[in-house]
Amino acid sequence: MRLVIYGAGAIGSLLGAFLARSGHDILLIAKKEQADAIERDGLHVDGLTNLTVHPRVAENLRSGERSAMVILTVKSYDTEEACFRISKALTPRPILSVQNGLCNLEAMERGLSKGGWSNPRLYIALSVLSWGATLLSHGRVRHAGTGPFIVGDFAGGRAAKRFASLFEGVGISTQYTHDILSAVWRKAIINAAINPVTALYKVPNGEVLTEPLRSQSLALLHEALEVARAEGYRFAEHEMEEEFFRVLEKTSTNFSSMYQDVMRHKRTEIDAISGQILALGGKHGMKLPRTERVVKKVKSLSSS
Repeated sequence: MRLVIYGAGAIGSLLGAFLARSGHDILLIAKKEQADAIERDGLHVDGLTNLTVHPRVAENLRSGERSAMVILTVKSYDTEEACFRISKALTPRPILSVQNGLCNLEAMERGLSKGGWSNPRLYIALSVLSWGATLLSHGRVRHAGTGPFIVGDFAGGRAAKRFASLFEGVGISTQYTHDILSAVWRKAIINAAINPVTALYKVPNGEVLTEPLRSQSLALLHEALEVARAEGYRFAEHEMEEEFFRVLEKTSTNFSSMYQDVMRHKRTEIDAISGQILALGGKHGMKLPRTERVVKKVKSLSSS
């Protein structure tokens, strides 16, 4: 199958490598340095998986590309612009968001609609992917961990089941859900608790299990959980705490994407995660002092 992966960062490159290894015709849309390296030397993966593949790669998506489906892996702040470019180049087809944050669905709808797609929600699928991946250098990615991959779509849409079948066919265990927004919120709560702390203290995930980071992260989790409840997502506190500890233990040696962005002096996704929680809390008249503090601190460390 011909597929576009729009955004060849760590996760996009890793998914592209898995799909290309199984014989799919992959087109990676990448920034110039990454595109040049992959075109010249191929895409290399090490860590839990070791392979080299040679997918097609380009800096821009050309009109008329014959790919059947699109996987969107850009940072959340680039979602709307990427979807606008996709919709200008391609007629409507299934598109899967593999991204962090709480605002990608709306940004996808805006971008696809501006580019001419009617009823874009019929084609959109969202996902929650809990993998560890690090872009070591241009054309090189480390596979550090593999976790749940959950996909889902919305009323009238059938895209997610096609993506689930695609990933299962290449050996990636995938779960379909009828309530993908709850899954997105669960991940956002965990990310809001862990990622800013790892970025501020410049530590791997496992260090958050120690004090005083543990208490700081749990306080962030509880604030995010309050906002989720106000938005109608009734997650049990003890279940979310158990998931928090389970993620930290399973990913103890991983570096969060927010930590990686801060270390590279790149813009982070703090606005799409903690910033969005802060904005939604404000809508409900809620005070979230710990979340507000980490948003300001993370922004001061990066170009976000």
